[in-house]
Amino acid sequence: MQWPEIALVVLIVAHIIVCVLIFLGIQFRILKVRKLMFWVALLMPVWGPALVLALHIQIALKQSNKTEVGVEKFQVASELYKGIKQDTSRTPGFTVSMEEALIVNTPKERRSLIMDILNDNPQAYVEFLKMAGNNEDTEVVHYAVTAMVQISKENDQILWELEQKYAQAPNDLDTIMTYCGFLWHCLDQGLMQGQVERMNRNLFDTLIHKKIKLDSPHIADYIRCIKNCMALGNYTEANAMLESAREFWPRSEDLLLLKIQYLADLQRADEIQALLDELEANSAYLSDKAKEAIAFWRE
Repeated sequence: MQWPEIALVVLIVAHIIVCVLIFLGIQFRILKVRKLMFWVALLMPVWGPALVLALHIQIALKQSNKTEVGVEKFQVASELYKGIKQDTSRTPGFTVSMEEALIVNTPKERRSLIMDILNDNPQAYVEFLKMAGNNEDTEVVHYAVTAMVQISKENDQILWELEQKYAQAPNDLDTIMTYCGFLWHCLDQGLMQGQVERMNRNLFDTLIHKKIKLDSPHIADYIRCIKNCMALGNYTEANAMLESAREFWPRSEDLLLLKIQYLADLQRADEIQALLDELEANSAYLSDKAKEAIAFWRE
């Protein structure tokens, strides 16, 4: 074999080795390029691998810049995820906040957080899981949706057991209280949709009315009943419960704010303004929450 032929064989072998390394780098996400770039590297000796390497460096630098912008945006201006509860029980140096994990464009942090939640207590992070279900990272979406499906299955099992207990003792106050409480918890999670949600809201309406009838008055029961009636579109019943509740708790801010929501749903602007005037007349006795609501509706 002549020297030019040996050199050619060496170059071909070297090219094949480089292409194999590129393939493995793409497969194990070491190289941040699409899989089709392997064929570019394979079919274009020398220039193909060089192009893949240049593209990898460009993408890596761009992602690094995105991360810094995301962090800055979160620290300075982002208000979107303030309502998510953070787990303060973990060591700060070893965890990433939920808000930052969703905003910062780093798949490693998002996936690490979602796995922590799945191994911890997914039930406590339903709002975060719903948010993660709309993430751009398909792996995060898969984990979040799987977790929500599992939570729904567990809820259905507990609801079935409570239904059996209620069927055996339909007038037992403790059973009704437990059934009502857990059913409201499930509805409040927002995982039920369509006809299933409506069916369970109708069931809750029956249970909460029975609880109110059998038990001494509790403002939480009235508030849940009113919110459920509005969710069902039963505003006549919601108004009746509102008026009944205000007879028991005439100075309750929660009921007044619920009244504003009720009027807003029905687009009764004049009545909202009259109620706001009434509230402002007693502004010295209002909490910050009520004052914020008034300011919101005055804008």
